[in-house]
Amino acid sequence: MLEKRDEYPLFLGVDVGTTNVRSFIFNSSGEVLGQSFRGLTIHRPKPEMAEEDVEEIWRATLETMRDSLKMSKVPAGDVAMVSFSAQMHGVSMIGRDGKPLTRLLTWLDLRATEQCERLGRLLGSYEIYSRTGGPPLFIYPPAKILWFKEKMPEKFKKCHKLLSAKDYVMYRMFGEPYLDRSVASGSQLLNIHELRWDETILESLGIDPDKLPTLRDEMEVVGEIPSEISKYTGLRRGTPVIIGASDAALSNIGLGAVEEGIAAVNLGSSGAIRVLSDRPLIDKDRRARFFCYYAAQGRWLPGGAINNAGIVLRWFRDVFGEPEVMEASKRGVDPYEVITEKAAGVKPGSEGLVMVPFLAGERFPVRDPKAKGLLFGLTLAHGKAHFIRAIMEGVIYTLRWIMKIMEEQGLTIEEIRIGGGGARSSLWRQIAADVLGKTVVHTKVEEASALGAAMLAAIRLGIYKDLGEASREMVKTASLHEPDPEAHRRYTTVFNLYKGLYEALRGFYEEL
Repeated sequence: MLEKRDEYPLFLGVDVGTTNVRSFIFNSSGEVLGQSFRGLTIHRPKPEMAEEDVEEIWRATLETMRDSLKMSKVPAGDVAMVSFSAQMHGVSMIGRDGKPLTRLLTWLDLRATEQCERLGRLLGSYEIYSRTGGPPLFIYPPAKILWFKEKMPEKFKKCHKLLSAKDYVMYRMFGEPYLDRSVASGSQLLNIHELRWDETILESLGIDPDKLPTLRDEMEVVGEIPSEISKYTGLRRGTPVIIGASDAALSNIGLGAVEEGIAAVNLGSSGAIRVLSDRPLIDKDRRARFFCYYAAQGRWLPGGAINNAGIVLRWFRDVFGEPEVMEASKRGVDPYEVITEKAAGVKPGSEGLVMVPFLAGERFPVRDPKAKGLLFGLTLAHGKAHFIRAIMEGVIYTLRWIMKIMEEQGLTIEEIRIGGGGARSSLWRQIAADVLGKTVVHTKVEEASALGAAMLAAIRLGIYKDLGEASREMVKTASLHEPDPEAHRRYTTVFNLYKGLYEALRGFYEEL
């Protein structure tokens, strides 16, 4: 491969995530030649706060770029382009001298809940949603910016720029805070139809548009690796850098969910289901039960993210799973492998045990921060294995709920590409196929967002003509799961019960 380096260049995909920064060297077949990870510290000065140090993000970016190149053992000149994926919804204040005035307030930060409610009353929650694709949720920057203005007025006066993680990295790298429209569309400040900053919302918030980053197209070369970064990372000076897109959009692309009828499901601590669309899709129901962001290449990204996915299984492990953790240690395997093995012996539907897994409240398709978990149908015949399977099924029921809502709006979904840590479980993949009633495809490269970034670079260099061709060449299938018709019928019955349980009990959650 490397003997044909002019014909087959390499790409560096950098994913600036919420919990870590990851860099990968990919070839044009989508194979990983080198990789590096750095964890990020989430600071919690108060329980409702979740902040990150933008300087730590910057250092982690440089370190992983350097170490992934070292691990690959390829000549620096073989890396033809660098492309970025990044987290969404964060915001920080940067002074005129380029130094941070605050940490980055991440999407996990709850401090601006009151400002979010007030903003909805001021502008109208559905009006904001219909313009930006962002439902009335605390995760978005407008409420956090209001919090800055009200709680940190002196710092806000000194604020030169309001930046998220990616645009801060661009600012440090090139001296200009470039941001792609994909990440920007997750700010609730970008008009999702016109793909520019929404003047009505900015005026209502009293935000000077000059404080916002400079918008660029996802395929645009925003600069070249400068000499000082070349010396630190080992990359060739002058290597072009494209801005890339959001981690959400690039996860779909890196999983190969780029054609009509293919959705992507992520099973991490939280979860998501998203599908690329050739138009912005807004929920006709005023409850705004799914989001819609811009993705890339003239595609939009309707979908829904859920609070309760792998985090619920982790809670089970921590509270009830000590025997399984000990067994895993003896066998030298992951504790989740032992835990899910137990559930494999239970029939679909968990023999009448139903889990509504809202342990951390929920945001899609319902916005209910006070929602609680529910285990229904428990009998003396049920054991730990039933509990585990009911959790796994309950998570997929929530994703099915979102999927059905999007299908009602005219989207066609025939196949699911699945990723995230939870997708390592063959059982969970089969449960997803059976509950959703769709073919589920698991791909070989787990770090889909970084691969998606590399795919954009390959298209930019003309190696592939579009997302479809890049997907066919760079995304490799690891396993395929077809839905079992009998299991799907059973799950449809239980899914309707699951929804009914939530609706019947939602009025009681505030009593707890």
